[in-house]
Amino acid sequence: MSEPKTFELTEEHLKLLRSANVRWDGNENGAPAIDSKRPYGNSNLLHDLAEILEVEGFIDHEGDERYSATQVEDMERLHAETETALQIVLASGEFTPGTYQTSDGAYSCDWRRS
Repeated sequence: MSEPKTFELTEEHLKLLRSANVRWDGNENGAPAIDSKRPYGNSNLLHDLAEILEVEGFIDHEGDERYSATQVEDMERLHAETETALQIVLASGEFTPGTYQTSDGAYSCDWRRS
């Protein structure tokens, strides 16, 4: 049996989930899926993340918007954490920030707010 897990679901996770590009994946039996190529609608992931999360970058010498290494790391972490965030909102039926726990760390289908 897996160890229990705890996760802090934030408003930032929920913003990303609300912006997810959901489509029908026709493989095998078919199922709804978040488009892995364009998870938030466009193919420029960092730009989409920054826009959704309201991250202000800086303009480089060529006039392009750039982000600090810390900003990129934070945005990419939040994006990766949407897997757990989605499990939580589907299991709880809520889009409510807070601390959630699961006793079944392997399958993560019994998330509850603690």
